[in-house]
Amino acid sequence: MTRNEAREILMQMMYEMDTAKNMNKDAASLLAEERLAGNHIERGKALLINIIDNLDAIDEEINKFSKSWKTNRMPKVDLAVIRLAVGEIKYAEDVPDAVAINEAINLAKKYSTDQSSRYVHGVLGAIAKNNG
Repeated sequence: MTRNEAREILMQMMYEMDTAKNMNKDAASLLAEERLAGNHIERGKALLINIIDNLDAIDEEINKFSKSWKTNRMPKVDLAVIRLAVGEIKYAEDVPDAVAINEAINLAKKYSTDQSSRYVHGVLGAIAKNNG
């Protein structure tokens, strides 16, 4: 399993947990153990737990830099992509911001629309600039 594949699975898990309104650490740990492989299990668990623990702050930051949509109205796929990337920007020191943003754009292109990928890029670029 590559890091890109693990990231894609993590995004899908974020989407599923949000859609099911089950954003909790136990569910995240269980899903990571079931769906990820190798060293991606612990890395994925740690990232998801950091995102869940800081979800309100992450959503607040997304809302601050999102010009069009707030998190409560944003398409769930786009929200999962952005939350995951913000988690990587803020809590994964081994992932450069540019990589997190580029991977998020690619996920948005694959799972959402071209417009979404541009939107994701804009929001994440502003967050990364503010974070740096």
